[in-house]
Amino acid sequence: MTATASHILGGDHKDFGFSLIEILIVVVLLSILAMIVVPHVSSASADARQNALLQDTRTLRSQIELYAAQHGGRLPHLDENGAMDTANFTNRLLSKTTESGKLDSGGSLGPYLLTWPKNPFCEGPTASEVKFGKIAAPPRNGQSGWYYSVTTGVISPNSTRGAEELDPPSTILTVESAPRSVSPISPIR
Repeated sequence: MTATASHILGGDHKDFGFSLIEILIVVVLLSILAMIVVPHVSSASADARQNALLQDTRTLRSQIELYAAQHGGRLPHLDENGAMDTANFTNRLLSKTTESGKLDSGGSLGPYLLTWPKNPFCEGPTASEVKFGKIAAPPRNGQSGWYYSVTTGVISPNSTRGAEELDPPSTILTVESAPRSVSPISPIR
């Protein structure tokens, strides 16, 4: 008589794999675990983006306030003659300037930021762009990462979501009624 594998292992077992029921039970258990873990990972990612946006907004506001304090109340959207110069707004915060606000690599003031932050709720190149306007509150349309009010000197996120608690109240000021050099009115929280 010839010995077979089932005889050697001590029985008449013909199958060595898992049954369909055992496999289904494992799949169901893994699905339940995934339903528990995935929402926690997703909310952690959203919380991290929200915290990054809050921190970047506070940093930008404090550095704009520091710029204004060191430049006699003049905000970074104004050139050394007090004229509107939004094209060099970010350059004045990323580079050295003179006390009058003139961009000068040998200037004694700045830089106030090493890099310009990207709004984590915006995609692509618009995440680091700044839109300028006269209204205090940002339009929140997502067309740029940031919104800067030239009348109040306050910068805010311009994404459709994130850091809404830092938005200033929605008021309209005319350029004629606003002083040329103003201090930002929004407290840093």
